[in-house]
Amino acid sequence: MARPTSEPQTTFDMNASLKTAALAAFALTVGLTSCNRQDSLAPETRALGADESVADLADRHMEGPVDAMTLRHGGGTPCGGESPFVPECVTVTDSGEGLYPRTVTLEFGEGCEGPNGMPRSGVIEIVVTGDLGTEIGATRTATFDGFQVGNVTMTGTRVLTFEGENEDGIPTYSQNHDVTVSRNGHTLTRNYAGTLTWLEGFDTEPCDDNVVQRDGVATHETSGAWGGSTRTLDAVVHSRPCGYPISGTVTVDRPQHNVVIDFGDGECDNLATVTRNGNTYILNLDTHEIEG
Repeated sequence: MARPTSEPQTTFDMNASLKTAALAAFALTVGLTSCNRQDSLAPETRALGADESVADLADRHMEGPVDAMTLRHGGGTPCGGESPFVPECVTVTDSGEGLYPRTVTLEFGEGCEGPNGMPRSGVIEIVVTGDLGTEIGATRTATFDGFQVGNVTMTGTRVLTFEGENEDGIPTYSQNHDVTVSRNGHTLTRNYAGTLTWLEGFDTEPCDDNVVQRDGVATHETSGAWGGSTRTLDAVVHSRPCGYPISGTVTVDRPQHNVVIDFGDGECDNLATVTRNGNTYILNLDTHEIEG
């Protein structure tokens, strides 16, 4: 009797091994993809997105009342009390428009509501050295003393310098900020240097039709576990009629996988996207939280 061959068994064993290896490879791929996505949405990513959102809110509310009191519109006078950023509940002390150096103090008392019904308190002092629309080199220094909007408190200084018109005839300013922002026990110190280009509204009468673009670099130091970061603002367009940034990006440099915050393509909404390691999430600019 012929002896049974062992070749069929060997073929079966080889096929089983190949199948097992394929399943293991698939499981590893799925696991790595899941891990990459989970790592991208780790607490650090959420914190970096939240910090930028809070910094943007602080920027909008610090700039609004200061612009209203010091920047001319349509060749006329600053908007002042006609702006929603400076309602009747704000006590204004002014050394005299057109007399330089000019000092303006804004006292918000307690619960003085601004845009969107947000309560504000604290004091802003503004010193202007010259006409910010015609005098190249004129500066505006705004100092914030316990200025609070909702649950966000801002202290520090912001300096704006008129640099004249660019090659396209558009008014351009340099900006230097040294501000500390606190929210819910979390503290963020932001130093920023960059340029502001006034795209729309410089020569019009309405007070709240301004659209400006910011380009620059900010450094953040925080009280959180993630430490500091450097952020590059690339063509971030702020629309005063919209109330939110509508386009441009902020890139947050990190040791592994930079974070890119994208404010969109010009549509007005309260959302941005946060992309890290190939994964993209939605950032709500009102809640300062990544959704999902």
